[in-house]
Amino acid sequence: MLHTRSRASLIHRLSLSIWGLFLALLLLLSALGYLTMRLATDRVVPLVAKHTVELRAGASEGLFLQAEQSVARLQQELLWRLTKTDREAALARFDALFARSPDGLWRLRPELVDAERAPTLYLHQSPQGLGESARLRAVVAYDLLREQGPALAPPFFSAYMDFVEDGLMVYARGVDWGSGADANATNTGYPTMQGSEPHRNPQRKVFWTPVYFDEQADTWMVSVIKPLDWQGQWVGTLGHDVSIQTLIDRTAASHQDDGIQMVMSADGGLIAHPQLRERIAAADGQLNVATLRDPLLEQVHRMIVRAGTDSGAGRTPDGSQWVAWSKIHGPGWYQVYLLPQSRVNHLLAWGLAALFCIGLIGLLPAMWLLRRRVRRLVAVPLKRLTVAVDELGQGLEPKPIAMQSNDELGRLADAFDDMVEELVQQRALQFAHAQALQTEVDERRQFMTRLEEERARLLALLGAMNQGILFVSSENRVTYCNAAFIALWEIAEGTPLAGRGTCEIFELTKGLMANPQEFGHHLESAQEGRDTSEQFEVRLQDGRTVTHRTHSVSDAQGRHLGRLWVHEDVTRERQAADQLIRLAEHDALTGLYNRRRFEDDLARFFHDAERTPGQAALLFFDLDEFKYINDTYGHRAGDSVLNRMSVEVRTLIRSDDTLFRLGGDEFAVLMPHASLDDAQHLAERIVRRISQTPLHMHEQTVRLTTSLGIAHFPTHADNAEDLVAHADAAMYQAKHTGKNRWNVYRPDRDTSREMATRLAWNDRIAQALESNLLRLHFQGVYRAGNGHLAHLEALIRMEDEANPGQLIMPAQFIDHAEKSGKILEIDRWVIQESIRLLAIHPHLPAIAINISGRSFDDPELPAYITAQLQRQHVSPRRLLVELTETSAVSDMGDAARFIAALRRTGCTICLDDFGTGFSSFAYLKHLQADVLKIDGMFIRDLPQERDNQVFVRAIIEVARGMGKQTVAEFVEDGRTLLMLREMGVDMVQGYHLDRPKADHPALREKSDGPASP
Repeated sequence: MLHTRSRASLIHRLSLSIWGLFLALLLLLSALGYLTMRLATDRVVPLVAKHTVELRAGASEGLFLQAEQSVARLQQELLWRLTKTDREAALARFDALFARSPDGLWRLRPELVDAERAPTLYLHQSPQGLGESARLRAVVAYDLLREQGPALAPPFFSAYMDFVEDGLMVYARGVDWGSGADANATNTGYPTMQGSEPHRNPQRKVFWTPVYFDEQADTWMVSVIKPLDWQGQWVGTLGHDVSIQTLIDRTAASHQDDGIQMVMSADGGLIAHPQLRERIAAADGQLNVATLRDPLLEQVHRMIVRAGTDSGAGRTPDGSQWVAWSKIHGPGWYQVYLLPQSRVNHLLAWGLAALFCIGLIGLLPAMWLLRRRVRRLVAVPLKRLTVAVDELGQGLEPKPIAMQSNDELGRLADAFDDMVEELVQQRALQFAHAQALQTEVDERRQFMTRLEEERARLLALLGAMNQGILFVSSENRVTYCNAAFIALWEIAEGTPLAGRGTCEIFELTKGLMANPQEFGHHLESAQEGRDTSEQFEVRLQDGRTVTHRTHSVSDAQGRHLGRLWVHEDVTRERQAADQLIRLAEHDALTGLYNRRRFEDDLARFFHDAERTPGQAALLFFDLDEFKYINDTYGHRAGDSVLNRMSVEVRTLIRSDDTLFRLGGDEFAVLMPHASLDDAQHLAERIVRRISQTPLHMHEQTVRLTTSLGIAHFPTHADNAEDLVAHADAAMYQAKHTGKNRWNVYRPDRDTSREMATRLAWNDRIAQALESNLLRLHFQGVYRAGNGHLAHLEALIRMEDEANPGQLIMPAQFIDHAEKSGKILEIDRWVIQESIRLLAIHPHLPAIAINISGRSFDDPELPAYITAQLQRQHVSPRRLLVELTETSAVSDMGDAARFIAALRRTGCTICLDDFGTGFSSFAYLKHLQADVLKIDGMFIRDLPQERDNQVFVRAIIEVARGMGKQTVAEFVEDGRTLLMLREMGVDMVQGYHLDRPKADHPALREKSDGPASP
């Protein structure tokens, strides 16, 4: 015992000495690391804070700059219209539009008031009467705000014009300002008018009013004002009310511990502060830092004023806070970020703790190695000697020590081994026999352990299954039941089922069944051994459907042990199947029945007509010049037109008639049991309604016409195919005779060239798909910063079968493919071919493919993309899927669901033609794209178009703030490329860099290099 304590004490003291040395080194390294982190923090914190506040300011100022541009454009448009207006006609129109109310105010006539679509007015009449200038301005401003106000209202709360004669023309959606004003209403002395007076604003600049709270809108607002001068005189103002509630709410969300976000004007007025919202509201948005007597806020204001820069960062004089600021251009406010020094100190403390832990982790292996060395050289030999001596002293048989060392301990061990060698030989046989017995025992124990583990895994598997599982013995007694079975039949927890008969189980569950007698009869048949179906459906009272399946259970010798019940709730699967049937029969854009449902209904009618003869009419019509709408106003406007026309026509048809959208702008009406006169009457109403429906597009009013064809059964055809062909031919006959009309099928005029062309193109597209005549060309998309290839864009071409080697451009056949539905097959071909090329060229970064808007109706397309990627072993990040903004926003719900499904595949989503929609920025919240491709109309002539420069810069800043990348297409010269680089665009594409070609160099190279302009 004394020897053991001495050895333990020696090793213990040696270990403590080593620990003390390493801990001293650890503390020294931790102190040096903390000093380094402290110095680095003083440099990094202001840079990070400044960058953060600049991003917030950039995200906030986009709407303000847009408002300034919008009010300046409204002023120019109003002055131009005042110059061009017919004075006599305008004065006459004033009398038709406005009337003087009994209280003396001029207002819009009551029958013309439409607060949703048009502005309202209140205007005082001076003692000298209402001047000609005021009347002209009232008429022109009314027309201007009626046309443009509904489009401006989504980003702004209102658009209005003040009169120096004390009046207001204003449009705010759904608000009737004119009727709400009384005889005491006035705009004299308003900041909007005072700031526009020539002696206060001699340069006639756009200016912003102070912040105010609008009671009617229940939000904080600020107004942007442009003075209005006409004929050398100041006559009023033009302005927008802009809501800043989002800016205030975002500021209020900041946390004290992570820093404070606030907005401050240049003169020290607080616009938004998370802790002073109530005081700002009490001061009507005019709370100044000087009135608060807050030392911290006063220091912040002095730092911003003294710096004299749009952005900056630094520490307050008292050293308690880090301050960063950035100017919000427009109203001239400052986005300010306060980060407490205590927070930085807290992070430094955590850094010191992490550094100490890292050092400690590094110390442990060294200590382990040292202790192992001491143990191997000293502790283990001593212990082996001590144990051997103790065993020998107690009369036991010690094991040979067999040390291989030549030191003192080794020689002592050799002498001891010689002494016990004879004892070892005598016990060798006995030990071998005992070992054999122990091995057999261990094997049996392992076998039992494996059996227990297998049973535990089986029970866990059954317990985790969604299906209800019940084992029934050959005596119809329950031997096992999982939790899913109990939950499915709503049996109380803790109710014992094991040992109960199947009849008792039936009594516990029949309360949920809609027809328990039927299921009870099925159980009786099974118990009596009669043949029963393997699957039986049980209807529950709450509408659910549960399937009951049984399986026989036998042992290894084939003896019957019982049966396995499997219960599964299939209600959701049945509902999903019904929903898929609905999606397959309806058009995703208009909600009308689609071509598939049209063909089914037509076939069903002719099948019934074989048994019960009758009559029917089929109307085919499309919109004249619809392609002009898409090309001029964009596909979003075209989709809006299709929705509007479908609504208008749907109100005209009878309850027995059915309206279908066959594709593109083609529609059909099936009129069962209708005479030819009924069809002609409906055709006249459809043609008249479409031609009389005004469509407002981009500040213009457009009216479309339609060409409609009628085919009658049995007058014109006796089968479905001929009836469809003759209705289509009659439509083209109407188109040839002048459009905006309807026509009954005439066999002598069935020679429509358009029909032949359309059928020919459909055949050519089908032949190209069958004969592999489609080709892919590739154009590079390059990094703007270094010119390296980012990815390729795949562009479709068709080889002319009649002229091998000659290519047909997509503009010639894509429109026909979309109308015929072949575009879905083309999309899948492009997907398959692009993924195949990615698999062949692993060095290629990525390929971007374009998906048509018709593919939104294909719910299986994302799964198809995933299957192709997995089959070719291609990473999903190497495939970019481009969707046009116009097709996406036409049906926001379908587009959002389609994009969400694509994102689950892992592919990168690119929103093409971004910027064509007026509210493009708002769509970004719903369309979760990764890359924005700026529409080419903003890139062409970019160095010469300042408006385009502002818009492109805004897109890039918003995209960067939202973590998205940007691509600029149509880069056709070096000046445009340099300007885009300065703006910070991520990627560029265009003829200045390379042209589309089938054998793009990137398909041959093994690494991307800089582009050659």
